[in-house]
Amino acid sequence: MKSIIRKVIGLVFTVVILLTTLQCSAKIAPNLPKDILGISIGMSKADAQQRLEEIATFESGGRKVGQLWKLKNDPHFSSIAVDYDKENRVRFITAFVEKTTAKEKIKFTEVGDLTKAKAEIVEPHHRYVWEVPAEGDKPAYVVNVYGVDAEFVENYSLAKIN
Repeated sequence: MKSIIRKVIGLVFTVVILLTTLQCSAKIAPNLPKDILGISIGMSKADAQQRLEEIATFESGGRKVGQLWKLKNDPHFSSIAVDYDKENRVRFITAFVEKTTAKEKIKFTEVGDLTKAKAEIVEPHHRYVWEVPAEGDKPAYVVNVYGVDAEFVENYSLAKIN
């Protein structure tokens, strides 16, 4: 029960942060992640659901709050949240780390060049945000990583820029 409550609180916290981040300016940086576990911004809901069913088990969610999925066997993340826009395309993806069970940790520096990120650090909280411009049929999005450790990621998000 505590685990579910923490996930829901984490999901709500991440959504609030994502909405705030979308209103803030972020630095543009090359070579940033294009997806999380094979799910990308702008991907069709059908394709995303197919991928999610391969790697996770549905836990909760609905039209207004997005979906929370428990990952089956990922060394980095324990769960993933996904939400869709009005066109049934992925609007945001957030992967959550369960610090006590993660087999492999992700360093902030593995996600992107921190000197090109907008850094928001209020000890012990560390957040780095990069903006990725639209390319071809792929919409612009932000990469947002957060953790209470100066080195390791706890929440890892991609969110479409409206």
